[in-house]
Amino acid sequence: MPLGGYTAVFLDDIVSAGSVKYRYLLFIFEGDSQEPCYIVASELNSMAKKLGGGSHFLGLFDGEEHTNCGSSDDWADEAKFTLEALRIVRERFEAKT
Repeated sequence: MPLGGYTAVFLDDIVSAGSVKYRYLLFIFEGDSQEPCYIVASELNSMAKKLGGGSHFLGLFDGEEHTNCGSSDDWADEAKFTLEALRIVRERFEAKT
């Protein structure tokens, strides 16, 4: 979906190569770039049953660091994740579009 000078690409049914398992990913690309400049992720909380907390973390990747925005069962729900991910992206990139 277009977003000003950016493009948002939503992914689900992700097969993770590493130890972190993702339910959903929202990639943000600037212009014609083939490399994402920002990613919002629904990351499985594999310790939720043992330690508590929501089933998934909301993670942000800006190319330099990863930010964990907390866990919630909401991030396992496609509609709730998508609404929050788009809200975050719009807030971050609104001034740049």
